[in-house]
Amino acid sequence: MKLISILLVENNRSGCMNDEQFIKIFQENYNRVYNYIGGGDQQLIMSLACKYTLAKKQFSGVILQKVIEHFGEEAKLPFSIQNFSTISYKIAAQLIQEQDIKLAVSNLIENDRILKEVKFKNSSLRIIGALFLRENKQEHAKRAKQLFDAMNRNQRILTSKEDIPYVVVLTASNEAQPLKQAETIVCYYNALRKQRFIIGNHLQALAQIMTIYSSSYNEILMQYVVQLKEELIKRNIKVKKVHYPFLGFLALTATDNSKVDEIVALYNQLTEQKIFKNAKEFALIIAIQKTVQDLIEVQEMIDITFLSHLTDLLDLADFILEIGSFIPGGILDVVDIFK
Repeated sequence: MKLISILLVENNRSGCMNDEQFIKIFQENYNRVYNYIGGGDQQLIMSLACKYTLAKKQFSGVILQKVIEHFGEEAKLPFSIQNFSTISYKIAAQLIQEQDIKLAVSNLIENDRILKEVKFKNSSLRIIGALFLRENKQEHAKRAKQLFDAMNRNQRILTSKEDIPYVVVLTASNEAQPLKQAETIVCYYNALRKQRFIIGNHLQALAQIMTIYSSSYNEILMQYVVQLKEELIKRNIKVKKVHYPFLGFLALTATDNSKVDEIVALYNQLTEQKIFKNAKEFALIIAIQKTVQDLIEVQEMIDITFLSHLTDLLDLADFILEIGSFIPGGILDVVDIFK
């Protein structure tokens, strides 16, 4: 398969944590996050613990708080992102990954200004998108707005502000073709519907992510995503809508059956932990993120540009559940009819 031959090479795992190490460090970071913000938002705790663990860092609430406060003081946004809200925590956690945090905050504010210039409306979703604006920023922003507008024409009910982060990531390449990409997103969406994927926001996100590989429709890639879902189900994993975007990550990293087995093995170990007793859907997401991170860390990965896009997607994963919470209630009602 051409897709696999381009993306997948023999995995040298010398720099990767094994599952036991990962679970131990994840549990430690989970406890630190829990003690810092309390136990009210399980999704946020899991997300932050996973991000720090994958980055091989120890969570520090003190440092995170300082970044949140600095961002709040410097940004002076024309819309509200409350300090110590879920989004502020996740944005700060992303900024902490940069070597110069003050410069990263300054760049983020400038990126948001550029997105505003191309007529993206004021919102916290625009700030998330600003995290992923890359070289030739003005041109990148124009491509992102072009894709957003084309998606809005093609899928008006599904397209909203929550798609801003996706369109920014999807148009990072100078070779991106936004109009063609928008058409391909619709093709993937409709093809996957016929394969018993549930319609709605998460399926749209999956269709969008699949166009990272190419702006043109690829039947092999579509069947690959379907097969990945079936392979997980065969292994007694319940694949929910929230997992759809992560199937795209697996397809883009050419995940084969042996990697699916690794995901399932880690998933089973995670669900044995007390903290996952009522959060099995998070266990699968975390197991997938860990596997994708391992693949990204492979030094022999061929296409460095494509690798940078995958890295952005992995970072975007930290916001996917949060982005999903912004779906307008009316749309959710429509989607629920088809469940």
